[in-house]
Amino acid sequence: TSTRAPLEGYSRYHQEKFVPRDESEFKIDTHASYHGLTLKNVTEGATPNKFLSAANPSIPKPIISANDKLNTSTTDSSKRPSRTPIIIIPAALTSLITRYNCKELLEDLKYLSTEEGKASGTKRDGDILIQRKKGNLTVLYRITDDPLRLTSQDWEERVVAVFAQGPAWQFKGWPWSGNPVEVFQKIKAYHIKWAQLKTDANIAKWCVHLIELDQNKRHLDCARIRTFWDSLDQFIAKNRPTLRY
Repeated sequence: TSTRAPLEGYSRYHQEKFVPRDESEFKIDTHASYHGLTLKNVTEGATPNKFLSAANPSIPKPIISANDKLNTSTTDSSKRPSRTPIIIIPAALTSLITRYNCKELLEDLKYLSTEEGKASGTKRDGDILIQRKKGNLTVLYRITDDPLRLTSQDWEERVVAVFAQGPAWQFKGWPWSGNPVEVFQKIKAYHIKWAQLKTDANIAKWCVHLIELDQNKRHLDCARIRTFWDSLDQFIAKNRPTLRY
């Protein structure tokens, strides 16, 4: 009986002596993409995966990890910071501007009483978006009467205006210790009142832009309210230039 020669263990050096080495095969295309290939694939002259996978569909495509996705330009737009300015109005319905008439007042530039707004049946739950026409452009603004829900990033980057009613308690729980003087250094302050009535004592001593409406001359509303937008544009351009306005 013939005796079999013992099998040798695997050795790449032994294997190479049976395969003629062609130095010309050691080529790397510096202009191609080798993403997803191993070092062995590359050094043995493998075709870049974007061409190889098309020719041989059995070769799996490289897997993009969650971190890779976050670093691509296709990041979900919902993760990006909003550039919509925020305007705060009083929650008290005794104010001349409330959630029931702010849209007509700031979007249509005409005054509508809170009672008329409520009677119209339009639901005004949560924050309100208004669309401001600027030439051929339409710019969105977010209106809220619940400032305590705002984030620190909102306060620092997006809050641009507040309609002050008069009492200092309106600013309780706000940043800057709720001090109206400090608040109005960071945010542009406005107050709407009837021209025929006396100005609130606090409003008179604070740095507040007055908008006076005439109770008997509705046709003047547009021009009076437009002063609000003119001054707010100037404030945003100087203090929040990255926002849309």
